[in-house]
Amino acid sequence: MNDDDIQIHILRIRQQELLDERDDLEQAVNELAALAMDAEENEERQERLAWLSRQQAGVLVVLSETERALLAFAGSAA
Repeated sequence: MNDDDIQIHILRIRQQELLDERDDLEQAVNELAALAMDAEENEERQERLAWLSRQQAGVLVVLSETERALLAFAGSAA
């Protein structure tokens, strides 16, 4: 296994971790969105929802960069 193979393996592991984190964040966002729709909306829930949405966006950016790196490695390995 050469350095490129190791890097690809590490990136794929990180990609899976990010996908799992994205799924967790999506679930939390959906749960909070449902709570926010209740008649008794409160500011704390809204702030938490906004924070989770920002976290989700950050994970998507990192995931995109990881996928781009995987594609670059795959292209250079071919």
